[in-house]
Amino acid sequence: MGRRVSVLMVVVCCFLCLASCKTTGGGAGFVSESGDPDELVAALLDQGDIVAASDVVVAKEAYFAGAVGDPEVKAVLDRLTGALDYKYSPVLAEIMGKVEGARWPVSRQDWAATRNALSDAGQRLSELRRIAIFKYPRYQPELYGQACEAMKAKEDLIRADAAASFAAFPLADGQDFFALYPVVLDPASFLQENKAVWSKALSGMSASQTDAFIATYGENLPASARQQLAEEYFRSLCPNGKNADLKDILSAYEKCRAAGMPLEKIPGIKVAFLQVTSPDLIKDKAIDFPINVTVDVPFEASKASMRKMFSHKAVKEADILVLMNVAVSKAKRSVEQNEAIESMFVASYRKEENPEYEIIKTELEAATTQYHAAQSRTTTPWLVDLAAHLIEESDKEDVIEDTTKRMNDLKVKLRETPKYISVPDYQPYPVSKAHMDIYKFATVNYYIIDKRKKVFFRDTFDVREKTFFTVCYDLQKSDPNREKFLQTSVLEKDVVRYEMEPIAVNLSDLLEQYVSRPSAWKRYASMETIHRAVAKDTSVAQSKHHDEKFEYDRYADKRFDSIVVVRNLGMGLGSGFYVTEDMVLTNYHVVKENSYVKMKLFDQRETMGRVIARDAVKDLALIQADVRQKPVVFYSGRTIPLGVTVESIGHPNGLEFTITRGALSSIRKAPPINYQGSSEKLLYIQSDASINGGNSGGPMYYGNYVVGVNDFSRVRVGTQVAEGLHFAIHYSEVFKFLDQNGITVRKGIK
Repeated sequence: MGRRVSVLMVVVCCFLCLASCKTTGGGAGFVSESGDPDELVAALLDQGDIVAASDVVVAKEAYFAGAVGDPEVKAVLDRLTGALDYKYSPVLAEIMGKVEGARWPVSRQDWAATRNALSDAGQRLSELRRIAIFKYPRYQPELYGQACEAMKAKEDLIRADAAASFAAFPLADGQDFFALYPVVLDPASFLQENKAVWSKALSGMSASQTDAFIATYGENLPASARQQLAEEYFRSLCPNGKNADLKDILSAYEKCRAAGMPLEKIPGIKVAFLQVTSPDLIKDKAIDFPINVTVDVPFEASKASMRKMFSHKAVKEADILVLMNVAVSKAKRSVEQNEAIESMFVASYRKEENPEYEIIKTELEAATTQYHAAQSRTTTPWLVDLAAHLIEESDKEDVIEDTTKRMNDLKVKLRETPKYISVPDYQPYPVSKAHMDIYKFATVNYYIIDKRKKVFFRDTFDVREKTFFTVCYDLQKSDPNREKFLQTSVLEKDVVRYEMEPIAVNLSDLLEQYVSRPSAWKRYASMETIHRAVAKDTSVAQSKHHDEKFEYDRYADKRFDSIVVVRNLGMGLGSGFYVTEDMVLTNYHVVKENSYVKMKLFDQRETMGRVIARDAVKDLALIQADVRQKPVVFYSGRTIPLGVTVESIGHPNGLEFTITRGALSSIRKAPPINYQGSSEKLLYIQSDASINGGNSGGPMYYGNYVVGVNDFSRVRVGTQVAEGLHFAIHYSEVFKFLDQNGITVRKGIK
């Protein structure tokens, strides 16, 4: 009955919609999707819409699978199978005809016809394979399987002949075997399997033919084969690589790269690098940073040690020797701006009661009270009311159990919680920020020695770098804003690391200069010629380092070698001098509270120093220097004759490395310069040897012995103008300061 009603509804709907709905399927009427799927399939078949009927079967797969035993459903599906066979059998027959018509074997000239026939047949067969209902064998036309098998058999037949066809194919004329062969092959795996064929062919190819082969097949060769091909290609371009000109070797390497065949190693050539920079320059720290050579051309390269120099095995075995002689490499700082920023740091910690401990303790007391209350709770006697007694006892036991567990948990928590905690006390302090440019520059003499040709090439290059830094000084580790500071700034150690980082140059750039300037090549009979040339360059570099041009003989007075210019980050200028090989003494009022200062030596080298000790009362400070230098010798006698000549060396008013001379006027005690109202008095040397701004911190000499540290001048005594009153801290006060800081100095008596 239900089916008859559904059919009737379909008929009624059809009549109602005829006036407003366009027909589909070549004039067939509208088909309702209501009702059972098999009825819909039958209706669509009645209209001749085989594709729509097939789509319904695929969409309702579960329905038709469950209705296999229904004869009416089976009849509809058999009808659909027949319709599909009727519709597609002619197409399949045509496909089979094309497959059978694709002849094989054929000559290479007929490959295109076979390929086109198979391509057309394959395309049409692929279209049929995309028809969803053909995934079920029940609905496949009889010729469907035969066509697929025929296509596969023909492709397998042609593919089986691929290796033989490839062996007979002209690989050097630029034609692509894979583009011409009638069936699709995987180029990478095919070339790997047939490596012997193309390797043999390559061995007989000219350079131009090799170029053509690489252009056609290079990108599909496996990695190992590509490297082998790159080496063979290189040899075809440069047959005698061991003895070829370096220019030809580099040209062949570049052609390999351009062809997409980069070499892992250029065969037959060994390169060695040797640093021949003056050891004295390195020892004196005149070389701030090294120059490294980046091996961007894949020679077999090694580095020889400076200790063995030319006797090193790598040097002896090298075909090409690269010598690097750094004449100068300096890193200089130019501070553009200094600023002081107020911040906080943890000065100390105070002990306070831990509020968390008190909370847990209170909770434990409450739980204990609850436990005892539960223990003492009385329940209804069981003789009075058994049910009430059992309920109340159960509730009591639950409370006792819960409170017992809670008490145990709280006891554990209380043991693990400290009763007292440390609370930080923050104190304000200034953070110094220096905005600076770092200039790195170097001059390098280098040699390219071609030991095969017995020629060498010498040249010089300069390198320059400039980097801007914002540097934080005196930044405390306990500063809560430390990470915030370091987001926009760096520390001194970061700047020093940058200053010491090597600058790299490419080997290819050095070799390019060599090969492009054959007129600059020089022949040599033995390595002694190279030794002499290098020694000459080294001597020039040392002379430039030690012999700066002044209007006076800078070697006449060795005392100047111990003197430095001291600049604090506030740009104040003073003097200082080496008391040990790496410790500089100066005035406290020169460095103040700066942690780092800039220093310049007599030979014009600049360096940084870290202030490691200071005494504001004695007005003395110690700086640990980066550059080692010869220290002074202190006078150690108990007395000094009055009227003897003393000399002050320093930088008065910025006039660097100035010496002034005068008489020792007196030795007297006076209040410290920084604490004029203090009752404490220090021992000073009074003289008329001029001490001006910039002399502070410099040495006062008695002959070749230091007797004091220049400190201050008196320009007025009361209301009177005073002249010739200059004071240096007595050497006995200096000894006390140095002894307190564990510094041992050289002493002597004139």
